[in-house]
Amino acid sequence: MRTAGTLAAIASDQGSAQTRAAAVLAELAGLIPIDAAEVVALDPFDNHPVVLASHGYSNEVLDHLHSDSFFALMESLGLPQSGAPVRMKDLPGDPLDNWAVSDVLLPAGYSEGLTMCLRTSDGRFVGMINLSTTDTDHPSDVARDVLAQLCTALGNMADPLRSRSWITSLVGTSATVVGLDGQGQAIAIPGLPGHALLGEGSELLSVAHRSARMRSWSSFVWPANNEFFRVRVLPCSAEETIASLVSLDSFDIGPLTHRELEVLTLAAEGLSNNEIGEALVVTPRTIATHIEHILDKLQASNRAAAAAYALREGLILGKVDRHDGR
Repeated sequence: MRTAGTLAAIASDQGSAQTRAAAVLAELAGLIPIDAAEVVALDPFDNHPVVLASHGYSNEVLDHLHSDSFFALMESLGLPQSGAPVRMKDLPGDPLDNWAVSDVLLPAGYSEGLTMCLRTSDGRFVGMINLSTTDTDHPSDVARDVLAQLCTALGNMADPLRSRSWITSLVGTSATVVGLDGQGQAIAIPGLPGHALLGEGSELLSVAHRSARMRSWSSFVWPANNEFFRVRVLPCSAEETIASLVSLDSFDIGPLTHRELEVLTLAAEGLSNNEIGEALVVTPRTIATHIEHILDKLQASNRAAAAAYALREGLILGKVDRHDGR
């Protein structure tokens, strides 16, 4: 029987996350008679599932396992927070009341299985492992407990923020990239282009450094010379010298004007029309007109919906020229 230590060693070995994930599934086959399995990572920008290793599942089953509904189901069961492996028989109430069991897995021929959300050593939900069998006796209690011990090791393996090559692939080939050390000083990335806005001591890098210290990743818009740029800030644990990566590429703010983007940014901060008017030195009536135009252009039903869209899509200015002293 394979031990948690053996599997953890594989997960933390050298090589790509895909190679290690495939090796983990191969080793797990010695512990569990697996008929289908997958290890999935989450894109840190949009939480879109990225398959690291998979076998046995049909595309139809995978579509369900990667759907927003399945992630909502895991959330309702508290799996991303607990990191605990859950089998069909472990589900609260009647497993047949769970749509993933009754409508997806059982019709596909799977009588038992297990799902575990993967969490990193710093507590981030970064992926999941799904296992399915045609044998109701598996996964056994022992196998479940072994997997429970592997949650962090597999989470660290699946974490894209531990791979600089994955991070640079995420930011896109058109982006320019610079690293930041723990004090916010710029570090050139060999083989990746730079940009004047990413130069040492720039205001943009100061904003990016503050952002990196506050959250796991962020995205905002930066205006410069009548252009707009998408800025993405990612923490990077791939090596000790680089604390975060900052990417920059051209960005189209769509139908919004620069002023409307300023208003939307401040509205997303929770400011009232009067407060936004004070910050931008215009009347509240003018702000109300801007809000109307923003709602129309974004086809948002109300101010809260527009703010939620802006935050979700990173349609937020990294700086607004305010005159209220904040």
